[in-house]
Amino acid sequence: MDSVKIRNYRDDDEEQVIKVWNQCLTKDPVSSNIFHKKILLDPNFDPELCLVAENENGSVIGYCLGMVRKYPYEDRGMEPERAWIPVMFVHPDYQRKKIGSKLVKIIEEKFENLGKTNITLGAYSPNYFFPGPDKDAYSGSIPFFESFGYETLGEAVGMDMVLYNFTIPEEIKGIRDGLKKEHDIQVIPFSKKYTLSLIEFLKENFSGGWVRNVRETLEKFKGEERILLAIDHHSNIVGYCQRAIDDLEGHFGPFGVSEKMRGKKIGSVLFYEMLWDMYSRGIYHVWLAWTNGGAQRFYDRAGMKVMKRHAIIKKIK
Repeated sequence: MDSVKIRNYRDDDEEQVIKVWNQCLTKDPVSSNIFHKKILLDPNFDPELCLVAENENGSVIGYCLGMVRKYPYEDRGMEPERAWIPVMFVHPDYQRKKIGSKLVKIIEEKFENLGKTNITLGAYSPNYFFPGPDKDAYSGSIPFFESFGYETLGEAVGMDMVLYNFTIPEEIKGIRDGLKKEHDIQVIPFSKKYTLSLIEFLKENFSGGWVRNVRETLEKFKGEERILLAIDHHSNIVGYCQRAIDDLEGHFGPFGVSEKMRGKKIGSVLFYEMLWDMYSRGIYHVWLAWTNGGAQRFYDRAGMKVMKRHAIIKKIK
C-alpha cells in the first residue's frame, strides 16, 4: 500500500504498538513494563532497527524489531555476523497488503549494511519473547518468511504442568537417598558462600546466558529462594537448578549437571526437589518456554505437557 509509511520507532508510539501487538500476538501479549524491560531498556536496542508502519491517518498498523549486539554477551562475545528479528506483526485489517514484506525488506537492508549474514527469528538473548514463530497460533508467518529465503531448522516447545497435589515420586526419593549414601551428593538451597563457585561452575559447564541468569538473580538477593545446588562431600557444585529468571515465579529452568557427573540422575533429583520447593511456596503452576530433543522427553516422563510449538527459523547468507 502506497499510503503506508515505514519509519523508526518514536517515544509516542508505545501505546499504539502495544495495542496492536496484543491484537496480533494473542498468545504472547505484552504490558508496558515488559515492553520497556525487554526492548527499550535492552542495552542493544537501537531505534534505527525498530520499525513502525503507519497508515495515512498516522495510526500504527505494523511493527518490526531488529537487534544486533552493541555489547558482548558473556562468552558469546559480539557475535558479529548475527542479527535477530525478535518480534514482528501487522494489524489483522492490514495483513496480505505487502506491509509485512516492506518491513522485512527494510530491516534486512539495515542488517546487510551492518554486515550481518545470519538472521534468526525470535530466540534473541537475553530478552527473547519466544524461540520462533508459534506453529499453531501464527502458522501463516512460517511460509511468509520462507518466501524470503528463511529456513525452518527444527522445533522447540513450551511445556507446563499443574502442581496441585504434587509429591516427589518414591523412585526419585530412592535415587536421592542413594546419591547421599553412595556418593555423598545432596541437594541444598543456594547460600551466598557459593556465589563465586557457582559462577565458575557455570562458566566451565554451560553457555554465557546461564551465568547472566545467576548473576541477575543474585543481584536481586533472590538466590536463596530461587536456586538449588547439588554438592559433593567437598562442597563442590556438581549440579544447579533455577527458576524465575525473569521474575515470573513459575518459570522453570535452566538446570544442568557437570558432564563428568551425568548419568547418576542428579538432574532428576534437582528437578523434583525444585518442583517440591515451588509447591511448598504456594506456586501451583510450573512452565518452561523452550526445550526439545532429550530434554523434552525428560519433561514428558515427568508429566509436563506441550503447550506451544515453535519453528526454529534462520536465514544465512
